[in-house]
Amino acid sequence: MTALRLAALRRSLGSEWIKLWTVRSTWWALSAAVLLMAGCAAIMGGDFAGDVENGETTDGTSMGIAEPAVDAAMLAQFGLIAFAMLAVTGEFGTGAIRGTLCADPRRGRVLLAKTLAVSAVAVPLALVLALLGLAAGDATLGEYGTGGGVAEDVAAITVYLALAAVFTVGVGALLRNSVGTLSAVIVLLLALPVTLGADRSAYLPGGAGINLLGGEDPPYSRLTAAVLFAGWTLAAQLAGYAALRRRDV
Repeated sequence: MTALRLAALRRSLGSEWIKLWTVRSTWWALSAAVLLMAGCAAIMGGDFAGDVENGETTDGTSMGIAEPAVDAAMLAQFGLIAFAMLAVTGEFGTGAIRGTLCADPRRGRVLLAKTLAVSAVAVPLALVLALLGLAAGDATLGEYGTGGGVAEDVAAITVYLALAAVFTVGVGALLRNSVGTLSAVIVLLLALPVTLGADRSAYLPGGAGINLLGGEDPPYSRLTAAVLFAGWTLAAQLAGYAALRRRDV
């Protein structure tokens, strides 16, 4: 029975993988993530170096070469969020989900296949984005860049971006609507930490994500932040699964 289930999962995963690469939105979203990371990290590094040269900085005369990438990740995530969102909500919008569930009526397996397909793209891309942002920061900071904590920052960016994508898959399965999903994810990951403040939002998804990326004066370690964000991601996946099982398409 286990072998049959694995074979069925492989078929569903193969189907989801093909779907990802046969729509132009995938390429646009992933390209946007790359451009946002490289461009924003370069701008932030260049601005800091320019401020130091002009004597206008109040944050010292050096910056870690990974810091521009950490800041740029908050914008680069929009590309991955859009990619993950459309992998789920696109089928609900066109009605193609009916064909998907006819081919594989096990809705939990369908969601798992979508999550695995998105993760197979998001995880390596997140690492590439982190390294790209690191290179852009190093190049633009020049002599004002320092190398402390680079490995930890790269790992934090990779984990954050990958979890944000999987979190979005769960929210997309729950809401089934592109606009609603994008709005909810932006509110949960970005708006609430800004409006509630660091202390009140520390244990919400966005607060955990910001602390994972290295927020100022975090109430817990980066490892705790990663575990907390992973817990919220799992909760989103379970909510999406419950909605997918309960509601008709």
